[in-house]
Amino acid sequence: MYRTDELGCLHFHAADPATASSRRDWRVIGRALLREPLTHFLLFGAMIFIAAHAIEARSKRYAITVSDADIARIVNSYQQQYGAPPSPDQVHTMVDNYIREEIFLREGLALGLDQNDEIVRRRVAQKYDFVQQDMATPREPGQAELANWFTANKARFALPEKRSFEQVYFAIDQRGDQAAHDLAAAALQSLRNGGSVEGDTFPGPRLVRSLSEADSARLFGGTDFSKLAFTAPVGRWYGPVRSGFGWHLIKVDDIAPGRQRSLAEARDEARSAWIEGDRQALNRDRYTALQQRYAITRADRP
Repeated sequence: MYRTDELGCLHFHAADPATASSRRDWRVIGRALLREPLTHFLLFGAMIFIAAHAIEARSKRYAITVSDADIARIVNSYQQQYGAPPSPDQVHTMVDNYIREEIFLREGLALGLDQNDEIVRRRVAQKYDFVQQDMATPREPGQAELANWFTANKARFALPEKRSFEQVYFAIDQRGDQAAHDLAAAALQSLRNGGSVEGDTFPGPRLVRSLSEADSARLFGGTDFSKLAFTAPVGRWYGPVRSGFGWHLIKVDDIAPGRQRSLAEARDEARSAWIEGDRQALNRDRYTALQQRYAITRADRP
């Protein structure tokens, strides 16, 4: 062993006998272990284990099993969407598509295509949300509990005012917007003077019965049509008024006033609404508990 003295001169010194002896002992032990059959057996066994694990992982990746439960789920999904069970040929096609999708999924995951993908993130989060909602089992409300809740929320179950009216329609796609409006204005004067007007064929009913304002908005669009239909008095023609379809003339025939329903009348709807509210509360509590597991740092908040 070489060392330097205080003057920087290099001198040779023999190694510490104890250290040298220790090194020789380890070398002797190492050579002895390498000659032991047990060591060879353990090393060989470790190699076999690693190789078997790799082969098993590879075989699992490339093994696809479509079980009876998978086929039942595919058939049930089809039936829910189309209202009728699929034919045997359709089942075969859907299973082919399922296998194709599974192969593409595994190949994509192997390439890491799921990483940093906004669509994948959103879809996985959505599926987890569905799972969480399915786990939230709402309670059944008691009589008094439902009655108290209904009293606090009875406005939600009031029956709206409904109107019945007759309408004459003038299409804009046949004449243009201004021409249809002018024709409707001339027809209004004729109707008010006791004449009759046919108008154009409307893609809905000419005589509308017991329609609420919300239903009218869904049918004719959120336009001036619904506003006029639910403000005009009974028995007189009004217009022209625009909808999403074209120009109309309206005559209200009947008005059924809105009224508040009792719990006995609205029990089924109230019970369903209460249960849905309880489910949402359970989901909120579950999310709050889940969120508390995480240390969250937000750049949008101090």
